[in-house]
Amino acid sequence: MTRTLSTVEGPHADAELVVGGAPTAAAEVAVVLLHGRGGTAEGLIRLADAVYRPGVTLLAPAARRSSWFPAAHDEPIETNEPALSSAVDCVAGAVAAAEEIGIPPERVVLVGVSQGGCVLAEFLCRRPRRFGGAFVVSAALSGPNPENRTVGRADGDARQRDRETGSLDGTPVSLDATEADPYVPRRRVEATASVLERGGAAVDLRIEPGTEHGLSDAALDRIGARLDVLLDQ
Repeated sequence: MTRTLSTVEGPHADAELVVGGAPTAAAEVAVVLLHGRGGTAEGLIRLADAVYRPGVTLLAPAARRSSWFPAAHDEPIETNEPALSSAVDCVAGAVAAAEEIGIPPERVVLVGVSQGGCVLAEFLCRRPRRFGGAFVVSAALSGPNPENRTVGRADGDARQRDRETGSLDGTPVSLDATEADPYVPRRRVEATASVLERGGAAVDLRIEPGTEHGLSDAALDRIGARLDVLLDQ
């Protein structure tokens, strides 16, 4: 099942939202899934079958041409605009779609992998509030100096509506990476964790040995555990 995110502006305008999992009438918790560069929304939903539970609906926005932004994530933010802001709109649109079926942000778990994880970190930084949980996998905040970023300020983006103040208000945020990830240096992941923690998140930083890039079985287990907590509430 698919629908269009009609509120999205810029390069990802009218992005497709792929919907899976529990029927909306039976949904108690939502998972927003953000695929990586070259990936697809459908592919990530299939991967998320490993964490599916009854009562969980899956919402996966699709990037235009399978890429959320054109340049590397460590380039100046302006280099990746307006695509990056448009990608943040897609996340907001998916969260709004969950609200339309009666699932508040406090019961929405956000999962971003690789480039999708960079978009998720950016969304948390620009649109802070309490969410049910967030998993930033093999990714970090955008820009050459992520340690200088501030939650509640959209550096490099001129649109005032993205400059939201506020706090992540205790949102459980897991950052999962490996020591020698070929695309995301450890220092950038650690800097992102510090920024989100200063912004009010309850951060769980997991850096494992190896060079793997992407969702691990351990990360999937943690996502499933978080869903179990929310379903029990």
